[in-house]
Amino acid sequence: MRIKLIVLFIVICSVLTISAQTKGSQIDQYLLVRSEMGNFSGVVLVAKDNQIILRKAYGVADIEKKIPYTPETQQVIASVSKMFTAFAALQLKNDRKLQLTDSICTYLADCPDIWKPVTIENLIRHTSGIPDYEEALELGSEKYFGFMTQPNTPIKIIENARELPLDFKPGEKFKYSNTAYIILSFIVEKVSKTPFAEYVVKKIFKPAGMKQTGVLGTKSLPKKLANSYAPKTELTWEKRLGGFALTSDNLKKLPQMTLNPPHGDGGIYSTVDDLLRWSQIMDGGSFVSAKDLAEIFSPQYSFGWFIDNEFGQKRFRHNGILPGYLSELIKYPDEKITIIIFSNLDHTRMSVVARDVSAITLGKPFDMPVRGTVISLTKEQISALEGNYKTTENNTLTIQNDPDFLSAYLKDPSGQIQFAAGLIPLSPTEFYFPFRDGKVIFTIGEKGKATKVNLRYRGEDHFAERVIP
Repeated sequence: MRIKLIVLFIVICSVLTISAQTKGSQIDQYLLVRSEMGNFSGVVLVAKDNQIILRKAYGVADIEKKIPYTPETQQVIASVSKMFTAFAALQLKNDRKLQLTDSICTYLADCPDIWKPVTIENLIRHTSGIPDYEEALELGSEKYFGFMTQPNTPIKIIENARELPLDFKPGEKFKYSNTAYIILSFIVEKVSKTPFAEYVVKKIFKPAGMKQTGVLGTKSLPKKLANSYAPKTELTWEKRLGGFALTSDNLKKLPQMTLNPPHGDGGIYSTVDDLLRWSQIMDGGSFVSAKDLAEIFSPQYSFGWFIDNEFGQKRFRHNGILPGYLSELIKYPDEKITIIIFSNLDHTRMSVVARDVSAITLGKPFDMPVRGTVISLTKEQISALEGNYKTTENNTLTIQNDPDFLSAYLKDPSGQIQFAAGLIPLSPTEFYFPFRDGKVIFTIGEKGKATKVNLRYRGEDHFAERVIP
């Protein structure tokens, strides 16, 4: 009997290992295609039960010096930084140096009267009403770079915020505010009597074993920091779908923003290995108490984590978006899965990549990236596709020729538009569907008209039949 149990255990372990290898291979093939098309450069790390499923880099960290991206490459993690700023505040609360219910004016000089009702917890949970500075700057614009490459931007951001009205009464609603987290990092400095960068390194990164994580603006840039890139010219659909090389002919290096501390909203750099370490710490242990974990992972948004559901699974996550620096840290706690993705290309559709990598990891439907050659259609070919189609959900899909694209409009039974999306032709019957990063495929009937259409995205088919007038 004991021998049978041992054999069964070995068989189960072998099946799980093969399954993990298969998923790792699928993710690898998916990202290889995106990288070959010029749409992804970076690294992905996927782990389950503390076992690595995939840890691999793609593309380039420095085009000019021809340095490839590696799993050890450091990258600015942008808004993923917020979980560390919030954790610093939680530590100070546990040390009884502040209360989350304290007014932020307790710790800020020249605090405007309208900020007096704002608490530290409001900052942490994005319920402060303090306007987000990035909205006015238009992320990635010339105006944005002009401001963000100046020294002492955190001080200037706070000075500007003092002059603005609140977006709403504190605690009334949720609205994401990078400004709130810069204020929070100033409070960490004030209460701890330590520069923000020094505090998070000494009290968080070093105890957590995150040796490759640090704060920008405290010294020269780390040697392994990836550069950030954007397309030199507007990306046409021909380029997006046909692919292009990750070279200086096609990409330009973006300016390195100063992000002087205390930029607690996005000034931290790290590696996928260090963020995996942080994810493991968030599973519980000596560094974080069960009580703190319960507070960290309370509903909606708390302490730098969005709390929601995806694929029917509870999910903890945060993304980071700066020009040319995109990051995702995702946990599926019930499955003990961690997914970390970095990209140093401004045009990477990171939300799509994160969704598909998650789907593969969880064994859910997904599609390989759409690639192909964009063509032009004749009036007759377009006419054959136009018309109304009825979906299995009784929605109406209208295909019509608009000035710029053949377009798809989906209306529910009440006539409310669910989406309007352009279609990019790859053949007379097959189109790229940018709105869902999928395909629209038509079936032509005996009379030369389309009789059926399939919206294929996220690994699933959505059929509609032509409505005969």
